[in-house]
Amino acid sequence: MLILYLVRHGQTPWNQTGRIQGHSDTPLDEVGHRQAQQAARWLAERVRNPIAVYSSDLRRAHHTAEAIARALNAPLHAEPALRERHWGLWEGLTSEEVQQRFPEHHFTYLYDPMMGTPPEAEPMPAFWERVNTFGRRLIAAHAQGEIVIVGHGGSLRILLCEALAGDIQTYRRIRLDNAGISIVERTPERLYVSLLNYTDHLQDPSVDGF
Repeated sequence: MLILYLVRHGQTPWNQTGRIQGHSDTPLDEVGHRQAQQAARWLAERVRNPIAVYSSDLRRAHHTAEAIARALNAPLHAEPALRERHWGLWEGLTSEEVQQRFPEHHFTYLYDPMMGTPPEAEPMPAFWERVNTFGRRLIAAHAQGEIVIVGHGGSLRILLCEALAGDIQTYRRIRLDNAGISIVERTPERLYVSLLNYTDHLQDPSVDGF
């Protein structure tokens, strides 16, 4: 059986202020570094046969993945395909600022998020295909073992939608917190989601951020 551990990156300053990050290369903050260590410890206690850690190449994900790869003594591979969606002119803005500056685009996106594209942003179908192409390639290359995938709220939700046979409405109903862990299992029959957005490991007070 192939087991995929999906880990969202730790907290950043923009997460704290509700700003859209996309391809903006924001770093982890102090809490985010601690969350990365907490996730790494939880995984090290459970992953017995790590093949590799795959991560978005953006700093917030890659630095989270570095802590995990060290804890698992596993090779780390940077994957641009796991980046968050590029949000164009919306990046760096809060939801309120988007509504004020781009009211028509905001309404269109809310009405049809698959087709409503923010100015200069990556179209949702292209984002969806980018992430799923990576997922299909990964599953084709590995029949068994354990793999950690570190990404973003958007890219990981697409992988979860693939496992759930879900669509854009499923995507909008999945919550992934910073450093939350989900598990997808691949059996000969199908993909299963056996854990979704687990965060109890973030209550471990003994882990330092650095």
